[in-house]
Amino acid sequence: MSKKLALFLSLFGLTSVIIALPKMEAASNELNAVEPTIDRSMDCTTVTDVPYEECEALVAFYYSTSGKNWDNKKGWLNKKKVCDWDGVGCSDGHVLALYLPDNSLGGSIPPELGNLSKLEELYLYNNLGLRGSIPTELGNLTELNTLWLYGNRLSGSISPELGNLNNLEELCLHNNELSGSIPTELGNLSNLEDLNLSNNKLSGSIPTELSNLTKLYELNLSNNNLKGSIPSELGNLNELKVLNLSNNELRGSIPTELGGLTDLYDLDLSDNRLRGSISTELGNLNNLHYLSLSYNELAGSIPTELGNLNNLEKLDLFSNELTGSIPTDLGNLTNLRYLDLSSNELTGSIPSELGNLSHLKFLYLSWNKLTGSISSELGDLSKLEDLYLDENQLRES
Repeated sequence: MSKKLALFLSLFGLTSVIIALPKMEAASNELNAVEPTIDRSMDCTTVTDVPYEECEALVAFYYSTSGKNWDNKKGWLNKKKVCDWDGVGCSDGHVLALYLPDNSLGGSIPPELGNLSKLEELYLYNNLGLRGSIPTELGNLTELNTLWLYGNRLSGSISPELGNLNNLEELCLHNNELSGSIPTELGNLSNLEDLNLSNNKLSGSIPTELSNLTKLYELNLSNNNLKGSIPSELGNLNELKVLNLSNNELRGSIPTELGGLTDLYDLDLSDNRLRGSISTELGNLNNLHYLSLSYNELAGSIPTELGNLNNLEKLDLFSNELTGSIPTDLGNLTNLRYLDLSSNELTGSIPSELGNLSHLKFLYLSWNKLTGSISSELGDLSKLEDLYLDENQLRES
């Protein structure tokens, strides 16, 4: 992304000169009274730096998104060179980028935007006044590699036509009000690296077709209303570093195939209705730093194999139905900062090996059935900030 943003800065640096143009009072008053659907002061036939259709598309976009209320609109409809308009990036006689985040856009995205046939980057994020649906016509932008529409109030379903964007690398639609199911067509985006649909109102199941996205490094579907099971096919996403499916209504067991995602850095399956045991294969995730399985219905014992996760910084198994003793192998997790095993049905004593966790700051073991004395080795945890052992049957050593 840094290269893309650098391109923007270099492009925008060419538009830093303010050109004073004569004002036409009558025309100005007319525009302030009622915004026309077609701008009478902007004649796209006189534009020479981009094709007529691209100019018309941007004019339509300006009016559809309440352009007169934008925070930054320098040059829009005033300069005859479209490439001098604030947020418009051009090259080789075409509009390649539209960058208008945090700009008080309102209204809706017009279908005419689909006429920007050479567009590669579209950034319209964090405009809370931007509502309506995502136009199906955006599926015509086959050169697009980045689509960031997050942090708006977009509603309706995700258009299956977005599956036509074969060059797309980043699709970020999170923090909107999108509903309906995740289109199976998104599985056609063979170049996709980042798919973030979190914090919407999406329903239905997770399409198995997403397993075709073999270049994906982040898949975030959290905070939706997704149901069904976690597809075992997600174990095919060998490049995946972040998998967040938290706060849905997913059921079934944790697929053992997830243990093959050896590049995984962050795995969050919390706040679902997952059952069964914790897969021992998760102990193969040597690059894992964060593992959160809290607020599920997981049963059985804590796998000793989790003690192999040498890079783990957070292990959160809070509020499940886990039984058995706390594995002494957890004492091998010397990078651990956060350990929460509370609100389960764990028995036995607190392993003295937990005293080896020299970086531990938070230790929560409350609301279990632990017995025996409190290990004196816990006193060696010099960085510990929070220690909760209540609602057990422990005694002082």
